[in-house]
Amino acid sequence: MTDKLLAERCNKCHFWLEDMTDRDPNDPDWGFGSCRREPPRLIECIVKPLMPQLRYGEHNDASMSPLDLLSASHFPPTHSSGWCGRYEPAGLQGASA
Repeated sequence: MTDKLLAERCNKCHFWLEDMTDRDPNDPDWGFGSCRREPPRLIECIVKPLMPQLRYGEHNDASMSPLDLLSASHFPPTHSSGWCGRYEPAGLQGASA
């Protein structure tokens, strides 16, 4: 099982995008990135202050601008040595979404 975990790491996955600004130039297997397997997720602590505050009894539809939604959503950050169990080898042409 240990060999499998070493081989099936985030930095070797088709869906991982490395953050080139936060890496160790002496170790290509150390760094951070984001998992692109799923769509970005809204981060509650960012969304909450951007939402319009309704007074008690108001029934307006709360809406946010597209730019606010974009700034409040992120792909999950991961470390290059992370592992999730949904690994697909990088470089596969027909990787499932």
